[in-house]
Parts: sequence; C-alpha cells; structure tokens
Amino acid sequence: MAQQMPMQSPIDLFVHELSDALSAEQIVVQMLGEAQALVQNPTIKQGLQKHMEESQQHARNVERALQMLGQQPHPVTCFAAVGLRQSLVEVTQSSPSPEVLEGAVVAGACKTEHLEIAGYNGLIQKAQTMGLTEVAQLLQQNLRQEQRMLQQVEQIGQQMDQQMAAMMSGQAGMQSGQASTQAM
Repeated sequence: MAQQMPMQSPIDLFVHELSDALSAEQIVVQMLGEAQALVQNPTIKQGLQKHMEESQQHARNVERALQMLGQQPHPVTCFAAVGLRQSLVEVTQSSPSPEVLEGAVVAGACKTEHLEIAGYNGLIQKAQTMGLTEVAQLLQQNLRQEQRMLQQVEQIGQQMDQQMAAMMSGQAGMQSGQASTQAM
C-alpha cells in the first residue's frame, strides 16, 4: 500500500484528487494498449489508439496542473480505474467470441469516459472555487476531449448494438422457421 500523505487543507485534498486523476489516466493508457491487442475491428482499434494518445496528453496536463501548484503527485492508485481494467481482464478470461470481446471493450471504454468526465468535473469545480483559474482551464481541456471521446464511443456502441440486434433477430427468425418445420 502506498504511503499516505497528510491532508490538512483543501489544497492537500485537491492535490490528492489530481494525483488520483493522474493515476487513472496512467491506468487507462495501459488498459487501452491491452485492449488494442484484443480487437480486430479497425474502427475500434483506431479509436482506442486515439483515446490512448489523448489520455497520455491528459496525464501530462494533470502533471502540469500539479507543477502550477508547486506540488508533486501523491502516491495514490485510482481504484475505480483498476476496477474497470479488472472487468476487462475477467471478460477476456471467459474466452469470448470476437464480437462479444469487442462489445466488452467498447462498453468498458464508455464506462471509462464517464469515470474521467466525473473526475474532471469535480476537479474543475474545486479549482474554480479556490480561484485556480489557470488550473481549471487546463483541466477543462481534458474534460472537453473526454466528452468528445464519449460521444464517439457511444456512436460505435450504438452501431455495434444495432448489428447485434440484427444478428439476433435473424437467428430468432431461423429458429422459429426450424421449429415450424419440425412441427410439420
């Protein structure tokens, strides 16, 4: 377990939360690299690569925000991001079909974006409340990119859901046709 840093002031808490966001971005970068190796769909692969590059920039922005405060990151682990990564690992261990695996990767990416958006919303609010305008603006850049990425991930997810629904309705039609034939 990482050494606990004393938190005596609101800025201590803010630095801790920035450190948690940095940890999340670092875990997400690792998870995205792993997910890229799992999928075959070029659209998903490309989206994961873009998300990874943005997450690397987000980590640099959080590090810069800490520098602006004259602080070093606290040694913390974002357990929410660890949990998202573990969910992906569990799916891969169940020997899923390629379509199911890609669906799990896209769903995980959506959950990850929601986590990051929630984190940045809270950090921006705190920065603004404490009068840290430049830090808030830097974090706002991350938030805007996270929101755009969420829209892209949701679009891919909707397309995949529609494809899966079409496949399922085709299978249901074939099964009912087989049942009708067997009844004769």
